[in-house]
Amino acid sequence: MSRNIKITYDLKVPEGTSAPALDNPQTLQFPVAESADIKVYYSGLRESIERAKNTVGEELTAWRDAVGNREQSKEMKLAKKDEEEGDEDDDENEDEA
Repeated sequence: MSRNIKITYDLKVPEGTSAPALDNPQTLQFPVAESADIKVYYSGLRESIERAKNTVGEELTAWRDAVGNREQSKEMKLAKKDEEEGDEDDDENEDEA
């Protein structure tokens, strides 16, 4: 019987976000080498876990960047709006003095 590390994810990104060219949902499988020698087995298992971690990390980074850029532009717009509202409040305070 073959052993695998199986990772499945289904990301829900906000509407209007240009998603990277990755499949969604995604299922990834990383085979674990079989061996009667326990040291060899765990060495292969560690390698498979490392490959899984790196692959998922790279793919999720692409999604994070796509959503992060959109969120960053939203935050910049909110900061600009707050700044403009702050200027209006300062003008009102000067009129009252």
